[in-house]
Amino acid sequence: MATPNTGAAAMKQVLSQQGKTPSQSQSQTGAAATPPVSTPFSAAQAAFSPHGPRSSPSQVKKSPATAQSGTVGSHPSVPVNFDSPSTAAAFSALQIGTGLDLGLQGLDGLGALGRNTDDERAKRLDAVIDILSTTKGVVSEAGLERLAKKLELEVLWENGMGVDAAKKSLIVGGSALELVVVFSSPDVVESVSLNFPDSADIVKKHAGEAGKILTDNLRLAENQSPLTKQVDSFVENFERIANLDKLSVHPKLDLHEAVAGIFESINRLHDWETQRAREDPAIASRGELYLENYVRCIKSGTPSMNARARVGLTIDYWKEKRRLSPVNRPWLKIWSILVGCAPLRDISVNPVRVSDKWISPSIEKVALPDELQTGPMLDWLQPEPTFLDGDSSAGGSAADALQPGGSLLGPRLPEVTFLATFDPPVHISLSLWQQIAASGCGLPGIDVQNLKSFDTLIFPIAPGTPYDPSEPRTITCTKQVTVQQIVPGKTIWRTETHRNKLFVYKPIYGKTVTEVTFSHPQQIVNMLPYLRQYAYLSTLLEKSFKEKPEPASTPASKPEIQTSTNTTTSMDDFGAFMEGQSVAAVENPLEVDVTLTIQPVPRLQILFPFKSITADVVLEIRENGDVHIVSQNILDETNAVAPDGRQRSVADLGGILQLFEDIGEWCEFIRAKWAV
Repeated sequence: MATPNTGAAAMKQVLSQQGKTPSQSQSQTGAAATPPVSTPFSAAQAAFSPHGPRSSPSQVKKSPATAQSGTVGSHPSVPVNFDSPSTAAAFSALQIGTGLDLGLQGLDGLGALGRNTDDERAKRLDAVIDILSTTKGVVSEAGLERLAKKLELEVLWENGMGVDAAKKSLIVGGSALELVVVFSSPDVVESVSLNFPDSADIVKKHAGEAGKILTDNLRLAENQSPLTKQVDSFVENFERIANLDKLSVHPKLDLHEAVAGIFESINRLHDWETQRAREDPAIASRGELYLENYVRCIKSGTPSMNARARVGLTIDYWKEKRRLSPVNRPWLKIWSILVGCAPLRDISVNPVRVSDKWISPSIEKVALPDELQTGPMLDWLQPEPTFLDGDSSAGGSAADALQPGGSLLGPRLPEVTFLATFDPPVHISLSLWQQIAASGCGLPGIDVQNLKSFDTLIFPIAPGTPYDPSEPRTITCTKQVTVQQIVPGKTIWRTETHRNKLFVYKPIYGKTVTEVTFSHPQQIVNMLPYLRQYAYLSTLLEKSFKEKPEPASTPASKPEIQTSTNTTTSMDDFGAFMEGQSVAAVENPLEVDVTLTIQPVPRLQILFPFKSITADVVLEIRENGDVHIVSQNILDETNAVAPDGRQRSVADLGGILQLFEDIGEWCEFIRAKWAV
């Protein structure tokens, strides 16, 4: 009998969010204010109310607005490929042929340049180099200046003096930030420093780390040419900072402080959860790395400021092969959320609040005598609204103070909200998308005319291929899987060919969530179990039904294995299975058939040959990527006890799949180890 689904009940119990402002927008015609509205993310939280303006950092100095472009100096003679459209147009105007791989010294001998004076040739050559630096995304003085101006920041050039006379500094200023880029030559960066002179201490303490990342983005690596140093990473990181600065309204609204305040709160929660996990012998006994993955992938995620070469706040919440030790595996994929801010366009989302008190110092709330509590209840707080000073030249009514962007002589709410960007984006069901949208988070509307099925988000339909989402779909993939074969006195390893088929009989509509706007970090934390659910489902399907870009090598030694409680009986089996070397593949493919359904919870039925029968396993992918076995015909009285006396359980089947994250490898492990 199938185990009852707990997904819908868990959604109602877990997801919670703060209420709305006590008074919504009121038009100048005197319409009544909208009363407070609770949402599905609400967990008996009172709606926040205004308590007057919040003090923010004092007025911030701006950098001088004058801009002086520096001269482009000499450049090394290296081959350059003129392949971008804008570069081609520029070279056409300069009467230089495109489509050639020329050294810069070779340009001096071209006819168009040769008919001019030396000064004219030098000017044209400098123009060519400047075009290359700005159109092909490489580091240059002119390119960084144009970037700053594009981001609506102020720029000032300062020349070096004395022994540093050859150096130039680009000073970029905004509402709160000050960036100084020191050039040792026109396209070689020596150092980068980032400062927030008048921001709060919770902002200033992260400036040094951010500056180091920006320096690495621009400074040449060893043996790297200036014409190959890409500016892309710097642009991505600096745009994130500049966007916060642009949306800030000083001195009342410092969005750098708003984001840092969320980090302070989530980091306190992370430390508390880590300490509680460390006090649990069942978790702590597996080591620090297992504990870190447990908090990241089961609890409220791992927040960090300026980590993994990305500037700003990220919350890591999922990791590939999370049940295995991450030692020496830097290539393993991590799922993260980048937290920033965006203009407020959705009336269902509350404006941003500047605070570091989103959760109480004690973290946990004590349950009342009449409250049923099965686990820790987080004590989320509702910070007071952040108000801006009104525009003295504008008119308005008193009720407009509670309207985002309302014009009034007095205080008003900001027209900004928090933004969560998912890296990578997550494919989810349409029903989960609707629940998130109804929770008080901002998501784009649904275009019912262009809805896509969930399977096509993971396995896109080839252009020109007829496809009807209401019709059944079959996806077939041939893969090579490592197989262990026991012979007297030794173990032989080979690869076996699998023909995996994925069947989708009913249309399953889905959406790809890339970013959401939100007004309280509690909303993001409560969303994590469901993001993990679909991140794991997508990973399992992609690994099982997509061709690998390159053959995977078989580990030469036993990996460090950290299993959950329900898979400890299979740890030795898994370790032995992963040892050895693969040899020739067999000819006849093993047929593995999988049927996918989503509602009311993601479910897979897996069929494959096992002993003299066809194994039939039905499993569910639940919150936090937990694999729950609904039914199976693999484990019975003939193999319930392993040859070494260890007891096997049905739960082990799900735990082993969580280890492998690949249906084919899971099937072969079961066939090799559970047949006896």
